[in-house]
Amino acid sequence: MRELRRQLPQHCLFECYQRDFLLYEQILAQQPKDINKIYSLHESQVYCVAKGKNHKQYEYGTKASIAGTAKRNLIVGVVSHEQNLHDSHTLPEILRHVR
Repeated sequence: MRELRRQLPQHCLFECYQRDFLLYEQILAQQPKDINKIYSLHESQVYCVAKGKNHKQYEYGTKASIAGTAKRNLIVGVVSHEQNLHDSHTLPEILRHVR
């Protein structure tokens, strides 16, 4: 980061790459016990999901809800959740999307 700040022109640093530099600084400053950590550079919406299983306790990704019809199993709605919500809290959002 220091090398990039030194070598990039000042106007380019603030106009072109400011959002990237803020992201990189946040990643370098995060601690193991911090909340809202960044787990992936190319997919910033990814978060840690505790599975509670012995062989694979944690998984990294985004929770999604999929609604289908009862008889033909035709998909009628899909919602990707921004936060790691409990399954009981995801139902109202997918029902709104289906309506």
